[in-house]
Amino acid sequence: MKFALLSLLLPLIGAVETSADQADEGLPTLNVHIVPHTHDDVGWLKTVDQYFYGANNTIQHANVQMILSTLIPALEYDPSRKFTYVEQAFFSRWWNEQNDKMQSRVKKLVKNGQLAFVNGGWCMHDEAATHFMGMIDQTTLGHTFLQETFDYQPSVGWQIDPFGHSATQASLLSADAGFDALYFGRIDYQDLNLRRDERRVEGIWRSSANAQEQSQVFWGLTGSYGGNYGPPQGFCFDANMCSDQPMMDDPDLEDYNVPEQVSNFVSASWDQADQARGTHIMMTMGSDFQYENSEAWFRNLDSVIKNVNEYAKKGLVEADPNGRFGDIKVFYSNPEIYTAAKHLDDLKWEVKTDDFFPYSDCEQCFWTGYFTSRAELKKWERVGSSFLQTARQFEALDSQTGTSASSTFDSPNHKLDAAVGVVQHHDGVSGTAKQHVAFDYAKRIDVGFKAAASYVSDVLKRVMASQGNVDPLEFSVCQGLNVSTCDASQSVDFTQDELVVGVYNSLSHARSEVVKVPLQEQATYTVSTKDGEVESTLVANSDLMSDDAAPYTLFFNADSVHAMGTKFFKITKNEDKKLKDATAPKAATSRKLRGKSGLTVNAGDYDVEFDDSGVLKSIAGLPVAQSWGYYTSFDADRSDILASPQEVGDYLAWTPGVPGTCLPGYLDMEGDEERWLRDSDGQNSGAYVFRPTLKNEPLSVLQPKAKVTSVVETDLVTEVYAEFGDWVKQTTRIVKGADYVEVEWTVGPVPTDDGIGKEVVTRFDSDIQSGETFFTDSNGREFLERQLNYRPTWDLEVFQPIAGNYYPVNAAIYVEDDEHSLTVLNDRTQGGASLSPGQVELMVQRRLVADDSRGVGEPLDETTGGVTPYPPYGEAERVGDGVIIKGTHRILVGKGRQGAKKARENMEQMFSPLVPLFAAKAAGDDKPLHGFSAIGGEELPEQVSLITLTKIAAEPGTFMVRLAHQYGEGEDSEMSKPTKVDLAKMLPFGINVKKFAETTLTGNQLRSDWDTKKLQWTGVEQEVTKTGRDQDNGTEITLMPMEIRTFKVVTDSVVGWAVEKK
Repeated sequence: MKFALLSLLLPLIGAVETSADQADEGLPTLNVHIVPHTHDDVGWLKTVDQYFYGANNTIQHANVQMILSTLIPALEYDPSRKFTYVEQAFFSRWWNEQNDKMQSRVKKLVKNGQLAFVNGGWCMHDEAATHFMGMIDQTTLGHTFLQETFDYQPSVGWQIDPFGHSATQASLLSADAGFDALYFGRIDYQDLNLRRDERRVEGIWRSSANAQEQSQVFWGLTGSYGGNYGPPQGFCFDANMCSDQPMMDDPDLEDYNVPEQVSNFVSASWDQADQARGTHIMMTMGSDFQYENSEAWFRNLDSVIKNVNEYAKKGLVEADPNGRFGDIKVFYSNPEIYTAAKHLDDLKWEVKTDDFFPYSDCEQCFWTGYFTSRAELKKWERVGSSFLQTARQFEALDSQTGTSASSTFDSPNHKLDAAVGVVQHHDGVSGTAKQHVAFDYAKRIDVGFKAAASYVSDVLKRVMASQGNVDPLEFSVCQGLNVSTCDASQSVDFTQDELVVGVYNSLSHARSEVVKVPLQEQATYTVSTKDGEVESTLVANSDLMSDDAAPYTLFFNADSVHAMGTKFFKITKNEDKKLKDATAPKAATSRKLRGKSGLTVNAGDYDVEFDDSGVLKSIAGLPVAQSWGYYTSFDADRSDILASPQEVGDYLAWTPGVPGTCLPGYLDMEGDEERWLRDSDGQNSGAYVFRPTLKNEPLSVLQPKAKVTSVVETDLVTEVYAEFGDWVKQTTRIVKGADYVEVEWTVGPVPTDDGIGKEVVTRFDSDIQSGETFFTDSNGREFLERQLNYRPTWDLEVFQPIAGNYYPVNAAIYVEDDEHSLTVLNDRTQGGASLSPGQVELMVQRRLVADDSRGVGEPLDETTGGVTPYPPYGEAERVGDGVIIKGTHRILVGKGRQGAKKARENMEQMFSPLVPLFAAKAAGDDKPLHGFSAIGGEELPEQVSLITLTKIAAEPGTFMVRLAHQYGEGEDSEMSKPTKVDLAKMLPFGINVKKFAETTLTGNQLRSDWDTKKLQWTGVEQEVTKTGRDQDNGTEITLMPMEIRTFKVVTDSVVGWAVEKK
């Protein structure tokens, strides 16, 4: 539900106006909105389970279960009290443990507006390391719970803790998600100081260059604009985590302190108001895991509100020293009410069009390291998120599943959905949690993945059985294909069985790609479909990461795999069987490059050149030189590298971090604000912060080892293997017919026995005259222009010319000029930059020896055995060697300014690779295997994708459908045009549309309802932008560039798969 905010707000405003006779010279009244809240990390120093139950308190005291349990009676005690909650991963768990009576009490509090939800996602997701699909899915999961449980639709975004804020968050996850406003705590300290001085701590954020005004949202800062989300100094009343004096309001007490506390509060209010515009300010009352004793907070806030208002009514408060207000009124509120109040101020607001990256909180303190931290977890999150889309499609088209489900949370894919949702947290995929928590995140995805894979296998077996001409097969999904391990393919006994590979394509367009199958034995294999044999080749693996890895990989061409469908391939071993020349598998030719002048590989339409060390030299005639290297990590314990002497007194002790916060360890805990971050020379590089030893440090280049360089040439693929130093290996792969060069790299263990941390980088240098401009994606959606040493909204003072120019790269980064473009795609989020013209670099791994004092309290030093228990049960010592990670980049060269276009053509394939499913089948069974597809109507336009197809469990025969235009304006002369799609013709086979309605992004309300009630904000620059909705005609809808539209589709037929003709 969305409450009638105006009716809730008017009594408060009316109360303020009745005291206007106390105002001086007709000056307005300052309205102070007291917003009680808690910030409950879904994993950080402890696991999500430990936080919920209050376990492992030797690490951090936190008990979410008790926060919620003590909150309810505290709210019931006084109907004027209000509270704001965010993380549905916690709230839904607590809710499910309550009896009917307690649930009824909670529903009453929600209905009367005392308990409000903001954001409403499963977690408070990160904005730098996340892909837009993960952001959408976790928000939808939380919104679905609130809708099913309370008929509640959050209307305010609340991203108070993430370490920088993305354009996609503002447009897609705010404006399109039904949010009137978006509030957050952290922005760059230089930006913050300027905004506070100029009263620009709130405004309009219009981050989409495509949607413009349609994507705008009101934004504002929390934490009294101090860069956080806590209460004003001196007014933290948490019984467990604060040491401020309580309100002692009995005049008979020796320590009666009301006059002093009222004076301090009013002074803080005047100070905060002087940094903002309008007559309303918000004071966030709460912080990390606070309100475990909710009554302690509320009793003190009750007293603050009562006494400040009484003093104001009697004219006993000090006058506003800034001369802007004549009176003050304090009351309980929430972000929704505050937003409506700001709207009533009817001001014109400054319009922001860029994003809030990168974030720094002091001169040497750029939070750009976490773009790369815990690279393997970042990859695992992406794998889970991608496979979730596959599993949902199988569920949507499976008529035997979900018919009795009454909730989304009964879905066979819920474990994976919830696990991926938890890991989107801003200390999850960000890589900024403790090691044992990172393991817990990975385990959750593993459990969810296995459950979803088992379900997909069951559905696939039923679909094949329904064809009537094949025996059902037991299919397996292999999680280790990227490291050449797959028990299902490696264990096949080819003397009596064949290997069936069902290749599933989760994208809404047919595609052709080369598939890799790990095999244990060198032999001659044939790959075939029901229509005949296909091109294949067997290649020996150059880099085996484990004893379980297969020594060989069979490559075959999976041509024209159906949209949202499966194509079946059969692999057999040939025993002296004479093969036709046209279809015989081509033997791989392997040779060394040492002593040669280099190598030129023809990729079809272009050539790729390598030097004699196996290092990339050029692509399509453009010189492109690849290198590997590292920056050394700043460590204050190495006193020789300090920029200046570090004075540390008793009041400013260096600690591993302030427990329970992300604040630096050298915060003055005695409250001297002038000493807070006064000297950042000792700032270490850590899980959050990237800081090279020298601010202009040259890359320490790892030299290629020419003697081990080799090349494997086949008609289907050519692989060039190279090693750089002792711990970087890579295979550069040119695939027949592909427009990209694939670089598959292995990094580790990164050595730290010299006591120095290392930030590992791969770099591509070209002749492109890109100047100081490059482009990075925003969460896999729109591209943003970046300029070296520049911020669009203030004059940047440069302290870290390397770290301060790093940006999150979720999908692609590119440089271009009028002649060429160079685009690099990645398989997980990484930090990236272009520090010289024509250059692109990506940080792929980090292994550090120091903590950066932002609260996590341990170095980012991942090892194979993890870490021993933390004190007092152990010494938190690392076990084993440094980890080895493996990943992939794709390199594309275009003619002219095609950087974005080249990325668009490949980004979806990188996020959603083909999914091979493996099953053994008795040899000699020649029954054909017919593929199938979920798309039974006309094919979608090339620039449009069906990014979500999922059942709405509570409504049988009803589906959520999301369509996305995949190009931005100006990225291509044809693909960037508005595009029409007929919903009745393109939806999957068997779906006859009875009716449909457009909803907001998360499906929790009709879009027409939201458009009617959303607040209209006025910017200093107004633009009117058409949307696709302006041009809809019946079932034919229009998608504008970069637009995503969500529909609720009701059908009147049984759903099924379209099977290939026999």
